[in-house]
Amino acid sequence: MAKKKLIFDTRDLETASQEVLEKVDKALVAAAFKIRDEMRDEFIKSQSNYKYSTSEYKKMTQGIMVGRLNNSQIKIHALGNKANDGTWKARFFVGGTTYRKNNRGNKGYIKSNEAVDKGLSDAENILNSFIKNTLDN
Repeated sequence: MAKKKLIFDTRDLETASQEVLEKVDKALVAAAFKIRDEMRDEFIKSQSNYKYSTSEYKKMTQGIMVGRLNNSQIKIHALGNKANDGTWKARFFVGGTTYRKNNRGNKGYIKSNEAVDKGLSDAENILNSFIKNTLDN
């Protein structure tokens, strides 16, 4: 059952709305990490789509990351780290590359990975359930 707060004065409304916003922000961050984890799971499952996947493919899942909370908005991206740890390579798999060819022959391309799109398919439901649970408690 939801906890209710009694408001006796209009000044209490200011703090009540701030408390609700803080709860929603916490739920937003928690939902973003849950969605990120689902995207990473989808990324790992899609390894079989690539004929010559590297042994570092599972490590590249760390390139799907959650950004900072800014004005009640948060981003989930597949850009990886700036550090040379290999996670930055995830962006090529998620976005795909164009067909490459040079004087020495065919270089091929990397087929795009649908992990981010599949992870976002249920994102709204996840976010709604996290917010509802937070506000109910």
